[in-house]
Amino acid sequence: MDKSTSEIFRLFQGIKCLAKWIKRFIYIILVAIIIGFSNAFYDEERMLRNTRNFVQQEQVIDDEDMNE
Repeated sequence: MDKSTSEIFRLFQGIKCLAKWIKRFIYIILVAIIIGFSNAFYDEERMLRNTRNFVQQEQVIDDEDMNE
């Protein structure tokens, strides 16, 4: 029996090919999720660091001292 013309062999090849594409799709989804989380973490950390640069000390003028 020739394996190349066997229906069972073609079915098995089709299942292997389908499983390979499903595995690739799952890997792509997982990588996209990991990249998304890392970008969100980076943006949050950058936002926290940048707010420190904008905090300025203000001189408080006491009105009671000015009136005397």
